[in-house]
Amino acid sequence: MLAFLALGDRWAVLYAENLAAQKVQDALKLRAEPEVHIDSFPFLGQLAAGHLDHVEVNVPDVPAGRVSVAQVKGTVDDIRIVGSLPTSVKGAVLSRVRGDVFLDFDDLNREVGASQVRLVPGRQKNSVLVKGDLPVAGKQAEIRARAHLRRTGDHGLALTVAGARVVVPGLLTYTPGEGGGLQLATPAAGKVDERDLQQATGQRLLPGQLMKGRALDALAEHPSVLEPTGIDPSFIRGLQKVREPKAAKDMEFSARLPDDLPGDLRLRGISVTKDGIRAKLTGADVPLGTRRRT
Repeated sequence: MLAFLALGDRWAVLYAENLAAQKVQDALKLRAEPEVHIDSFPFLGQLAAGHLDHVEVNVPDVPAGRVSVAQVKGTVDDIRIVGSLPTSVKGAVLSRVRGDVFLDFDDLNREVGASQVRLVPGRQKNSVLVKGDLPVAGKQAEIRARAHLRRTGDHGLALTVAGARVVVPGLLTYTPGEGGGLQLATPAAGKVDERDLQQATGQRLLPGQLMKGRALDALAEHPSVLEPTGIDPSFIRGLQKVREPKAAKDMEFSARLPDDLPGDLRLRGISVTKDGIRAKLTGADVPLGTRRRT
């Protein structure tokens, strides 16, 4: 008899999990049905009382604007049932919701469509870097930039790119835009004759100093200055055309959960892992399949 009751309880759980998954999919307008696991026993006894202790939900692939959220994973405590099984369940009210919203770096790199660069975790805590390759005058240079993450309201986050620069390791760093310029790396700077540099640029410059404007033009016009470093003047002219590494800017995006989410669901702190970007999701008294009474 006990085994029969346990089996009946389990079948009721499976039915309820399937019904709950459909309700979540409809409420959040999801492309795929989520996974729902009801961790409440005895289920039928709790259902008769009109509430469940604990439910786990795993929602894959949530549309969020330009990119997709790889996963929303959460737990719900104290669910109040509206209606009764099997046919008259109208919905539920989720008393406490806690979870994670995860954006995978591999997905982001693919979805933003910037094939030359990629997002990677930075060395500092919760930092993101942009790295990649950029062809300049027939040579391969590296793009390096810092990415800044921030929350936008209660439902979104945004990533912007700053400090973009083009780097040829061991030779030079070029920062485009106002205030930028070219700086020779220590090994290359040590090969440049200081007197030749000053004569070519008409300025009192040291080989390792930042060169911009007319001084930068002079490097392309006087190839003999750079000849000891092995840097082709055409490469300098190519760098001058890189006003801003567009490939790095292409990595900028904003992701936003739907504004019409039911109840008081909000994004909280943002963190960076080796695999992607994670934000906390919290909520209280969230109606599901039914409207909150006013």
